[in-house]
Amino acid sequence: MTKIKMLHRAFVDFCLVLIFSTFLVPLSAAPADLAFANSDGVGSGFPYTQTFKISAYYSPLPCQDRYATGTYAGDIRLNGSGVNGASGHAVYPGMIAAPRTYAFGTKMFVPGVGIVAVYDRGGAIVNAGQRGQAYDRLDVWMGYGDVGLQRALNWGKRNVDVTVYGITDSVVEDVNLPGYVADESSSASCGQDKLTLTNVLFDNVVTPPVTAKSATLDSNLNRGDRGAKVSKLQEELSNFNFYRGEINGEFDEKTEHAVFKFQQSQGLVGDKTAAGSGVFGPKTRDRMQELFSQRKHSAQLVAAATDVYGQAMLAKAENIVEEGLQIADADFVDEGVRLLAKELGYGAVAPEVTLLQRFLKDEGYFDGVFITDYYGLKTQEAVLKFQLDQGVVNDRADRGAGRVGPSTLEVINAFG
Repeated sequence: MTKIKMLHRAFVDFCLVLIFSTFLVPLSAAPADLAFANSDGVGSGFPYTQTFKISAYYSPLPCQDRYATGTYAGDIRLNGSGVNGASGHAVYPGMIAAPRTYAFGTKMFVPGVGIVAVYDRGGAIVNAGQRGQAYDRLDVWMGYGDVGLQRALNWGKRNVDVTVYGITDSVVEDVNLPGYVADESSSASCGQDKLTLTNVLFDNVVTPPVTAKSATLDSNLNRGDRGAKVSKLQEELSNFNFYRGEINGEFDEKTEHAVFKFQQSQGLVGDKTAAGSGVFGPKTRDRMQELFSQRKHSAQLVAAATDVYGQAMLAKAENIVEEGLQIADADFVDEGVRLLAKELGYGAVAPEVTLLQRFLKDEGYFDGVFITDYYGLKTQEAVLKFQLDQGVVNDRADRGAGRVGPSTLEVINAFG
């Protein structure tokens, strides 16, 4: 064999080895498989941040007050009615439907939802470049019935920067949705759905239903008193988020302070030097009785109390299509309407509260998830921030702090 032929043969052998190495190695481990090979994500390119187009969906119930498409059957077609995702995992708020390029169990951090995992698929949940999508799509499950629908409508469709962790046991799911309770991870009944809806709509504050016994605080109570009526007072102050101590039936310093904070929130006293400060007397009892009535009405008629809100959100739904829920800005107050006709304080339920929240949200003070007609803790805090910025009060201990009194009312109505 000549030297030229030997060199030619060696060259051919080298080419054959190169070809086999090029085509056989990927067969043993495709890049997509390698991406999810390690259970802790180490060494596989995780975590990374990526922009996704995220929509929301829910599971309809036959007892809902309203439906996105107008009918239960229509929402079934739009969202599906199963209690399990495509992976077989039971649905739960925050569960993610993702394209097939994301393996089941992939953990992600979605701002506004929390740390979540992929356990579902969807026909419209596709990768960037498909169906005209600029980004990979995700769909987040928001719950059952009315509460799930409200959350889904509020979410709409957003471009979100998401952190992807891969499949890892070191990252634990942690869902943070408005009004979310653990019971929502199981199939909802109509009654359960209504109770959860209360938490979501009313300033995200849980307010238990009031019984006749809850409204029997008919005696003056002072520092040093003891007994069942003091326990009842402590329970109610706790329900209003003013008392955080033990329900022990002792009118101690903590109870006195809680009574004072309640009085201050209602404009009954200015500071601790005011007459009757910290004493559960006639005026304080009367005001608490009014709030009992308002709270009971809200708990019993939650669907009716939020009907205007829900109907307006649905009326402004721009584009409910097979690929998910999409809505316009969920305002239901005309943009130019900003005048308030009366003073407002914690616990108020009135149309004017809706105008107040809209105004505060427009000015960047109110961060509540929903605009409602209920003056809760979030509204109170937003009013306080506005008052501090406008010089109406100097600190939260000032008389009228967190309450729309005459001075605050004048500033709001004169606001440019």
